[in-house]
Amino acid sequence: MNPKCRYGFLAATALCLNGACTHDRAPVHTTVTAASPQEGPPVRIMHHDVHLALQLEPPGLSGSAMLRVRATQPTQTLVLDAKDLRVTQVARSGIPLPFRQEGERLFVELSAPLEGDATLQFTWQGSLTGKMPRLSREHGEVWAGYRTSAWMPTLLAPEQRATLALRITAPAELKVVASGRALGARPAGEGRTTHAFALEQPAPTFLFGFAAGRFAEAELAVDGVKLRALGPAGADLAGALAITAPMYRFLRQRTGLAIPSTEYTQVFVHGDAAQEAAGLAFLSAESLDDVRTDPTEDWIFSHELSHQWFAWRVACADFGDFWLNEGFATFLVAAYKEERWGHEAYAREVALWRTRSAKVHDEGRDAPVSLPGHPAEPAARGVTYSRGALVLHKLRTELGDAAFWAGIQRYVREQSGRAAHTEHLRAALEAAAGRDLKPFFAHWVYAPASDL
Repeated sequence: MNPKCRYGFLAATALCLNGACTHDRAPVHTTVTAASPQEGPPVRIMHHDVHLALQLEPPGLSGSAMLRVRATQPTQTLVLDAKDLRVTQVARSGIPLPFRQEGERLFVELSAPLEGDATLQFTWQGSLTGKMPRLSREHGEVWAGYRTSAWMPTLLAPEQRATLALRITAPAELKVVASGRALGARPAGEGRTTHAFALEQPAPTFLFGFAAGRFAEAELAVDGVKLRALGPAGADLAGALAITAPMYRFLRQRTGLAIPSTEYTQVFVHGDAAQEAAGLAFLSAESLDDVRTDPTEDWIFSHELSHQWFAWRVACADFGDFWLNEGFATFLVAAYKEERWGHEAYAREVALWRTRSAKVHDEGRDAPVSLPGHPAEPAARGVTYSRGALVLHKLRTELGDAAFWAGIQRYVREQSGRAAHTEHLRAALEAAAGRDLKPFFAHWVYAPASDL
């Protein structure tokens, strides 16, 4: 991928939230000085127990699930995300419940207000011919990431964390990988196999993902973590792991913690792909050609790997603070490039961010980097990705490396397994640097400053 286009590629391939692309929105001019407490959702999903059946020819998907939900306040109507699914039944204790679908939402009417925990059963039909899951019939592969509600009913919100038990039945000749620890496979009859996975470390549900295909595979053990690469036969998968291993060591050292799982798998698929998932990353097979042609073009490897810390281990509390996911991943691309390729490589990334940030400003689409409380990402991606990375660059420059990285480690440690606001980051950096950063954040983060 041409380095001048890399974050445009991310913007084009990352799917829009809640069905609305945010990069075309009108500018938002709001100044916020601190995150205000947000009222939590009335219901959370604590655990998904899901069985998917995949058929590549003709393409088709069907599923069933038991969802353990917890009401934080009495709730008569359960509202879930179910994009492009045709839900066929909802039940509680085997008793059918009335439901309706409107747009991408599923409304379930409960016989009595829900209080505490309950388990509901769902069945549905889905598609393999839409944007997600993404099917390549030519290459016999399918993968799904980010748009979890396109293949199972769930709640898509950054603060929503849940565990997952996933069984996927697919043609026996396909290799299957998914978020979670592989529990093994068993024959399912008629030339099919059922693969089981358990995600025991809660993750935001938009990080659930899977892939099935005729993949080759390579493995490499690094500091107690098994790195895996799946991709087309003949691809240099061992070379991909050789690129990823020092990145993992660098990110672990800089953040102070390992990733939340003992395994990390890169799945190289045909077509455009640049998407993180819990324990996984979906990458374009073309990225292997890119690094073979130019070894410095390794950005996609480090960007998606960074999300194991800044999306899974520490997730933004709402999409108004999405920069805590994407700004960090973008910044860490440059930080690793500086480590691997020298300061000039870092400076080139900073220049790229400034170009994209200026483009947003020139187009009249400025917005604060952080707009806490927004249910969907409020800013153009040139703000969320590039200007977010510029904020971290400026903080590093002003605080110095020792205080900056100590603050980042404190932030990761304190917010590990939790939903984070920008204010959590500010507090961690203040503690590490021993100085008041409220004026900095008021100007550069909570206002649409474009002169970073």
